[in-house]
Amino acid sequence: MAFGTWIDGTQLGATAVNTQIVQNLLVYKPSDESVTSSETIQNDNHLKFTVEPDTDYLVKAFIIVNGADGGGIEFGWYGPSGAVFDWCSNAFGDPADSGEPVSRRKQGMTNLPTCDLLGTGTDICIPAMGVLRVGENGGTFGFRWAQGNSNATRTMVKARSCLIVTKLV
Repeated sequence: MAFGTWIDGTQLGATAVNTQIVQNLLVYKPSDESVTSSETIQNDNHLKFTVEPDTDYLVKAFIIVNGADGGGIEFGWYGPSGAVFDWCSNAFGDPADSGEPVSRRKQGMTNLPTCDLLGTGTDICIPAMGVLRVGENGGTFGFRWAQGNSNATRTMVKARSCLIVTKLV
C-alpha cells in the first residue's frame, strides 16, 4: 500500500478516503519470521515501506518477539542514503521487571541496541517511535534485526507486529 496523491478537481474514491485521507499507513506483519544461530543483521521481510524524497514521517513500531533467554534480539532500522531517523524505545536491556533503569537515549539510523528475551514461549513487545527525515533519495525504510547472541534456539519476530506511519507536512 502506498500513500495517496490527490489532484485538484479529481473525485476521491472510497478506498482513498478509507485508507489514505489522513496519510497514515499501517504495515502489518502477516507471518512469523525467525533467525537461528546468527548475529548477522537482516532486513525484516515485512516491516518496511516506500518513502518519498524530501519528506518527514512519524514512525511508531510495535514489535512482538519470542526467543531464548540467552539469545536476545539486536534491532534497528535501515533507509535510503541521506535519511536520518531519530528514535527511542523502552526495550533496551532487560525486559523483566527487575527494576533496572529504562534508557530513553536517542538512537540513530545505524544504532543497533539489544534487548534480552524471557525464554521461548514468552512473548515480549518492543515499542519504538521516531521521526524519519528523508533527504533527496527516496527508497525503502524498514526494520532490521538479528539474534543478540548467537543461539541454537530461534529468535522470532512474530506475526501481528506492525508499523504505524504518519506522513508529516
